[in-house]
Amino acid sequence: MLALFRFATVLVFSFVTASGWATRLSLVIATERSEAAADCADEARLFAKVEKISQRSLEPEGPAPDAIRVVIRFDRSDDEYRADLEFQGPKPGERSLRDRSSHCEILEDAVAVAIALLLDSEVERRERELREAPRAVPTISIIRSEVVPKRSKTNSVYVAGEAGVQAGFDSKIVPRLAGALGMHKREKWLFELSAELIAPATSRIAAGEVSVSLVAGALRACRLWGDEWQWGPCAGFAVGRLHGSGRGFDESLSSSLLWTAFSGELLVQRTFADRWQLGAHAAAWVPLKEQRFSVQNLGTVWNSSAIWPFLGVRLGVRFQ
Repeated sequence: MLALFRFATVLVFSFVTASGWATRLSLVIATERSEAAADCADEARLFAKVEKISQRSLEPEGPAPDAIRVVIRFDRSDDEYRADLEFQGPKPGERSLRDRSSHCEILEDAVAVAIALLLDSEVERRERELREAPRAVPTISIIRSEVVPKRSKTNSVYVAGEAGVQAGFDSKIVPRLAGALGMHKREKWLFELSAELIAPATSRIAAGEVSVSLVAGALRACRLWGDEWQWGPCAGFAVGRLHGSGRGFDESLSSSLLWTAFSGELLVQRTFADRWQLGAHAAAWVPLKEQRFSVQNLGTVWNSSAIWPFLGVRLGVRFQ
């Protein structure tokens, strides 16, 4: 009998560990012991044995209607211990266990195994009901206590304004402004046409000075990820008019040069109120050729840098 209960205990250990219980149960144990069976376990000791066998933490109290309650009545007649188990709660029933031994510990272990098997069966039943329960497909999202239909991922048109700083404009950092008209392609791709303005940068030489500014148009494409937050890389091409004008010289002239460049960019933006977008835009323009402005007999005043990095913030609004 002792070997049989030890084997059952090992079997329950293995089965419980493999099943990976995720449902937390409430278990209440009550014991009644006759004078002849006074050496049998009380509630606390049996509860600890069940927890050890089941390899999980159990709730010692169960006010919930699905709590499992077990009443065990221990008795001894001659050289035989007897335990009558009454299961109450979701799975009511009765069971009797007997053991011929000089002490009650073997019977206690058998009682703990029986309770652990009942708990395992109850956990499987509850998890099966959860898996079989129908799952509703969400069709709306709740934002600020308002019911808003989920936005379908279709094409949309937007306008955006941008302000920031431009570096690489000779050796200076100057303000940069831009306005853009673009289209979202199913929330994944962004195609944008923008007008760019770089404020004049002034360089002094001798008694005069030369101011250089840029007006350009740019076309860019971006691959975006995310929903409320969107981010992704962009590639662009720009064509513009690089204008330089001199002042304070004996003969002050102005000149305009054709400016072209490619760019690599990064766009991060967040959608709020369903149609507004606030974001940050970083890029580096690479002009296709070196350009400079010079003053006769004084030399070069302004020279194009190899890379023109810029950083800006943008605010946009979507129309559909």
